[in-house]
Amino acid sequence: MSEIKNKMQKKGELTTTQIVTLIVLIASFIIILFLIFRLNLGQTTDAEICRNSVVLKGKTPLSGPLDCKTQYVCVSGSGNCEGISATETIKVDAEKKNETIKALADQMTSCWYIFGEGKIDYSPKLAKAGTVTCSVCSIIEFDQMIQENERISYQEFYNYLRTTKKTESQTYLQYLYSTNDLDFFSSEFSPADYLNNNLEFDKQYFILTGIAQEGALSYAFSLRIFPESA
Repeated sequence: MSEIKNKMQKKGELTTTQIVTLIVLIASFIIILFLIFRLNLGQTTDAEICRNSVVLKGKTPLSGPLDCKTQYVCVSGSGNCEGISATETIKVDAEKKNETIKALADQMTSCWYIFGEGKIDYSPKLAKAGTVTCSVCSIIEFDQMIQENERISYQEFYNYLRTTKKTESQTYLQYLYSTNDLDFFSSEFSPADYLNNNLEFDKQYFILTGIAQEGALSYAFSLRIFPESA
């Protein structure tokens, strides 16, 4: 009897060990899951989803609408942007205007990249000449600190694009518009004194890209930043 009792006790001890091991494994698994979700490992961003849908649209005649979301961006000198529910906040030093300019320039280059850099026809197939397909990449608002402290003209903004490197071989202006000649580039603006105006930080700004079909096999791409009242 004592031998049988000892065997039953050993069996009970083994079961207890298994339970403890199982609890440790479950706890470890929960911790790992928490870290994965906290760090967003493997998460596909809205930008990646949009870019993939643009590429698919360009390759597949029967593909559906683009899977793209407009981003709401707050450029902040210290506080919040009251007019939007920001999906992204970019913190800048309100006393260093180049930081604000760079924030806008990076939003423009991100938009240009996501929509194919002028190399992908994502417009509706068999579209007639004159058809324009536009997408608003982001709506940008500025906090009160920037509104009170910043004064930037379009001339300053586009000079930054012309003189600042986006990559080792290209400035922002070259990457976005395939030219580094600001006079040639600005000839498209209307009114003619457009570059003499100032960015209006009390307004929301839209970064928009578009493709216009000019003929059966001819397309024109564009990218613009403009205030809400434009």
